[in-house]
Amino acid sequence: MAERSSSFTDKEAQYQERAAEEESSSFAVSAEGLALLNEAKDEEAVVGLGGVEGLATVLHTSCHDGLDTSTAPPYSLDDRRNVFGSNILPTIPSKGFFYLWYSNLKDPIILMLMFAAFVSTVLGAAVPEEREQNSWTEGVAIWVAVLVVSLVGAWNDWHKDKQFHKLNARKDVLDIKVVRDGVETLIISTDIVVGDVVLLDTGDKVAADMYMVESFGLTADESSLTGETDPVRKGQSEGDCWIRSGSQISEGSGKAIVIAVGPYSEWGKTMALVARESGRTPLQEKLGVLAVAIGKIGLVVAIICFIVLLIRWTVENKGFPMSEFASGPLNFFIFAVTIVVVAVPEGLPLAVTISLAYSMSKMIKDNNFVRILAACETMGGATAICSDKTGTLTENRMTVVKTVISGVRHDDVPGYESVSKELSDSIIVNSSVNSKAFITEAEDGSIDFVGNRTECALLMMIRSWGIQYTDIRDEYHGDIVQVFGFTSDRKMASVLLKTKSGYRLYNKGAADWVLKKCSSYYNESGVLVPMDNTSRSSFETMINSMASQGLRTLCLTQKDISARDVKDGSSNPFKEAPEYDLDLVAIVGIKDPVRKEVPDAVLRCQNAGIKVRMVTGDNIHTAKHIARECGILSENGLAMEGPEFRTLSNDELMQTIPKLDVLARSSPEDKFILVKTLKALGQVVAVTGDGTNDAPAMKEADVGLAMGIAGTEVAKEAADIVILDDNFSSIVKSVMWGRTVFTNIRKFLQFQLTINLVALLIAVVAAVTTGETPLNVLQLLWVNLIMDSLAALALATEAPTEELLNHLPHGRNEPLINGKMAKHIFVQGMYQSFWLFLIFYGLPAQFEYFKVYPCQPDETEEECIDRQEDEQKKTNSMVFNTFIWMQLFNEINARRINDELNVFSGILTNYIFMSVWILTVVFQVIIMVIAPVGNIFKVEPLSGLEWGVSIAIGCGSMITSLLTRLVSMWLFKETEEKARERAERLAAQPVKYREHFWQILRQKKPKHVKEFENSLSLQGHVLSSNMNTLDSDDGDHIPVDQT
Repeated sequence: MAERSSSFTDKEAQYQERAAEEESSSFAVSAEGLALLNEAKDEEAVVGLGGVEGLATVLHTSCHDGLDTSTAPPYSLDDRRNVFGSNILPTIPSKGFFYLWYSNLKDPIILMLMFAAFVSTVLGAAVPEEREQNSWTEGVAIWVAVLVVSLVGAWNDWHKDKQFHKLNARKDVLDIKVVRDGVETLIISTDIVVGDVVLLDTGDKVAADMYMVESFGLTADESSLTGETDPVRKGQSEGDCWIRSGSQISEGSGKAIVIAVGPYSEWGKTMALVARESGRTPLQEKLGVLAVAIGKIGLVVAIICFIVLLIRWTVENKGFPMSEFASGPLNFFIFAVTIVVVAVPEGLPLAVTISLAYSMSKMIKDNNFVRILAACETMGGATAICSDKTGTLTENRMTVVKTVISGVRHDDVPGYESVSKELSDSIIVNSSVNSKAFITEAEDGSIDFVGNRTECALLMMIRSWGIQYTDIRDEYHGDIVQVFGFTSDRKMASVLLKTKSGYRLYNKGAADWVLKKCSSYYNESGVLVPMDNTSRSSFETMINSMASQGLRTLCLTQKDISARDVKDGSSNPFKEAPEYDLDLVAIVGIKDPVRKEVPDAVLRCQNAGIKVRMVTGDNIHTAKHIARECGILSENGLAMEGPEFRTLSNDELMQTIPKLDVLARSSPEDKFILVKTLKALGQVVAVTGDGTNDAPAMKEADVGLAMGIAGTEVAKEAADIVILDDNFSSIVKSVMWGRTVFTNIRKFLQFQLTINLVALLIAVVAAVTTGETPLNVLQLLWVNLIMDSLAALALATEAPTEELLNHLPHGRNEPLINGKMAKHIFVQGMYQSFWLFLIFYGLPAQFEYFKVYPCQPDETEEECIDRQEDEQKKTNSMVFNTFIWMQLFNEINARRINDELNVFSGILTNYIFMSVWILTVVFQVIIMVIAPVGNIFKVEPLSGLEWGVSIAIGCGSMITSLLTRLVSMWLFKETEEKARERAERLAAQPVKYREHFWQILRQKKPKHVKEFENSLSLQGHVLSSNMNTLDSDDGDHIPVDQT
């Protein structure tokens, strides 16, 4: 340390010199100087300042009262931000519109089109024969099409990128407890400034670099910064008072002063180096594989069309005349490239991106903040939800309604005067000092609770006695010797205070657990007497009676400790809390009513095929009462306590868990085992959590749901979605949005594959039979624009509907294209192909107006070709217009993909869909009616009859779809039992990866699976043939991806 840092005087001289040069700081230390001190952990410099009090003086703050927000410049909050920076971490800068446009122009397909357009334009302008026929206009038209397609794609990307940046900006915003103006208050992490005094507690994530003011067994997990997994104890007695942003408080509590924020903090410097874009979600990966597979099919069709057209052209021209190159091979090449453009469904990944971005922005309004993008889609496949009780199923509005004091039961909170002074003082000190919660009161008189709601209920109880908990905390603050925070293992919390005669331990916790630690109690006379079996049994009966009424029960106890049993001068005299031989002071019953909307929300989940389980740390009697009230515990359902649950063998777990409805007195390990076993049974599991110890279970689950109000920052960090209002009904909404994402992608997929099938089929058949191309390059590009960009916007932004919860969850292995979708794609494809072939081949054969006559003797070859092109244009115009109208009406069909009869449901409230649909109609009318535009697309205006026929045939696709749905419901209706059997069969199927080149619809084997296989082969293990499960020594099946 001495080698690394000079004396404080020298360092301070450097700081002062730098500050003087910049003339930017009115503080005794500059931002850079403070950053150097912080980076080097220069304890010597802090000592030179006069310790933590001297550091506070330099930063113009108070270790006890925090910042004075009324301070005038140059020490105001804004001045501090100007001098020391704001607490905003570096982020990836948003991509500009022109950068995204340039990226779209670099797409290989677009580059091929631009090459074709360039050659067509040059030859059309340079070759006299081509110039006379204005052939260059086709090249210019392709340039315009490329411009439109790339600009629309860039706009979609820019809009999506903007939405994601806006949402991600909220990801790192935390609620922080600070002391300002001598009052504990709650602010967001971005509002923290250098000099703020922050209150730290177990489960908090550190939002800035800090220096400890006081520590009560505070331990920080700095593994995210240092890579060291062992937690580090902090405090003066531990020799390390430096707390880094990005670390997490794993144990204890304390108070610290902020010394570096934002880019000046260690975490900020790290984030500036590693900030990168998030990867693609599983659904995006699947769609990417599907898009490549369809693109390959389109490429094969394009090559076949090009070869067939080239051979016919060569035969008809009896050679390879270069003078006809532009109208022959070049035109065929452009057509082939256009087929690839139409076939490659680049709109698939775009659709899921748009749907995710749209859903995320809407989910915020439904109190779901999505931290991990993939969770949005995964939640839609959830088959099991493991929910906490307090605050999620209940209102988290805790009120003490029953008490037991001096062995006497009260059906309310007795008055302050009716309780002996010794016991009332004990209850007041225990509730105030053995607590980190606090109450804030707004100017309008409304009260808000911050911290544990159970502790807040106790604060409100003593408030009803006319006691201010803040006064008690100030009075006893200097007497605090050691704090033992609440843990899930102990189910209790304690604080050790120094008294005149020695020490006193104040303890509170779960009534049935604390009662076991008690050896005496205060009787009706207020006299401390030993607790015998009879009195213990009496208290147990009182506790069970309260619990069976749905009340949360707490015991408040105390214990006097002799001074000789405590090491003098030690800040942490006990390694473990001396929570034994306690004196029972009071038992309280706290009511937390079930949220009104929860029973209905649970029922909706059950109807949607989702099993809801309650996992709580509460007494089993309380848990069963609340579970029945919520509709979770059924008549044949099983309720079990954690200690019993964790003794079950693996086989017993597999048999028990399907029947398990309630798990009470559960530990985080119990929750982890439950989640892991459910996943092994093929379930897609969502689990809620609010504590630090819930993090492993949330990480193990397919979707981790953290409570936004009651949850610790560690829990939120581990979560995929944060439920902002801690309400179970919000979880149901996240299921609806997840299903919406998956369903919207399927809608778009059904619509797009129908167009692909028809466009490719027509192109191949027409090229082979006539050498003609019914849809020319620009028409196909217009179809591509409708199909990709516009349809993605229209179908991927459908809002969720209640009917989505009438279907079983799609689970883990549901294919993207199911039987119902394939049926509609095939039927619509055949319907559209029939009419297009009938128009293309039938009109010229049956109607004089559409006939194409052979060359006449008095015509030159060029005149004959021009006339035949004009005659063929009539038929092709009809083909093009009919094709577009069939897609427009089929787009409406695609809004409902589960054989629902009413495809118009909610269409008028979907403004995006209606706007896109009407805009497409307007542009189609402009193309067909306005001559200059029509000339570019090589179409002729149609008569009223032809318009009517085109629209009628298009409308017929809706009638065909309706008939298909009716026949399906009549002949192939799937019962609920069969649907469940199919879902279970799919859940049991292994994940299949691509093993051979022809398996183009399967994903490639992920890197982590390959590495896992290699590691197993090196260890001599035998990998099962389907690469989905491993047989462990005890016969358990462990999915590879979980391992």
